[in-house]
Amino acid sequence: MSNFPTASPETLSISSDAIRHTIRDIREYNNQDLHSFLLLRRGTLVWEEYFHTGLQNQHHVLHSVSKSFTSTAIGLAQDEGLLSLDDRLYDFFPEYQNFCDSDYKRQLKLRHLLSMSSGFENHERELMFCLLEGNLTPAALSQPIIHQPGTVFDYYTVGTFLLSDAFSKVNPEGIHSYLRRKIFDPMGFGRSQWNVDNDEIPLGGTGLFLTSYDMARLGQLYLQQGVWNGEQLLSKSYVEMASSKQIDNSHNGGADWTAGYGFQFWRNSFGGFRADGMRGQYIIVLPEKELVIVMTSNLDNMEIPLRAVANHLLPNIN
Repeated sequence: MSNFPTASPETLSISSDAIRHTIRDIREYNNQDLHSFLLLRRGTLVWEEYFHTGLQNQHHVLHSVSKSFTSTAIGLAQDEGLLSLDDRLYDFFPEYQNFCDSDYKRQLKLRHLLSMSSGFENHERELMFCLLEGNLTPAALSQPIIHQPGTVFDYYTVGTFLLSDAFSKVNPEGIHSYLRRKIFDPMGFGRSQWNVDNDEIPLGGTGLFLTSYDMARLGQLYLQQGVWNGEQLLSKSYVEMASSKQIDNSHNGGADWTAGYGFQFWRNSFGGFRADGMRGQYIIVLPEKELVIVMTSNLDNMEIPLRAVANHLLPNIN
């Protein structure tokens, strides 16, 4: 299935007026710069709209939606036996064992990085300058861990980069080429781009470019519990872990950023889960409604599209 079948929203018990109202709420009532809106139900594309010329085939920067693709690569690698979520992070970097200098660091596992509960003292902004200088990994590994891993949620993009670098130690092709081989090509993705560091390590937590249509493919893969075209590409067990609450984030802010966090996926206050990127990049998966919603944007207020979906779209789906 390289392309989704299409149908009218009403064919699948969705009000077209509700979709229009949702989009209007974002773009007109709240004056937010929405770039694309795609809606699938039961694997059928019922709405695909772009709000600037040429966006249909344009690669859009995903920002932190990239994290959900990194998580997928880690899940695939665990399925294949290349690594385990319970592997200790510092074991991937024997050259930096001198930085593994505390009990907390010796406890740190891949699963803690995936759930944003690594416990590192968060100096992310300062560390990103190390990326430009080509020494982010040793700089990140040298940071103190101030909370026991697995106990405190703290959103940490550097941790996702460490996942990407750790992956490269067990598979030198890196997460981008690996995803192309394991799911992008089998699922019919088009071209993709992922920004890398000086050592050609994909950034992991950001820097991936895809079309909105290909973003929808990942959402549909997770909705189908890892099955694509009759083949189990990603284990059901990993999909369930990644999309369920792994850590409490109730202190984190707005409603849709406090409903729980999985493995590089956010839980929604209105049900289901999502990949979520800065300035309004979303892959929203709602299993109970059998829905996938994709939005790309350049927003000032990331809560507005989520509230529009919850308030105007979901109540009008039978």
